[in-house]
Amino acid sequence: MKAPTITGVLLMAVLVASGCVDREAEARRVREEAEAKARAEAARKEMEALPKVFKNRDYLKKVDDTVAPNAPETPKK
Repeated sequence: MKAPTITGVLLMAVLVASGCVDREAEARRVREEAEAKARAEAARKEMEALPKVFKNRDYLKKVDDTVAPNAPETPKK
């Protein structure tokens, strides 16, 4: 009498536990990893393309503070 009751309770516990498992979690994780890899690859390609599109101009170079700016000379009296 105890064996069928214990078996029934165990089967019910297994059914309840398996019904609560998220079956799409693995598929969602794989899909998110693939999307993350695709975004990373696109960002890497964009970072490689940026130096070719935007070249350094003279105004981006470091200004040397030791050289005084060209100021008009004041005539000496």
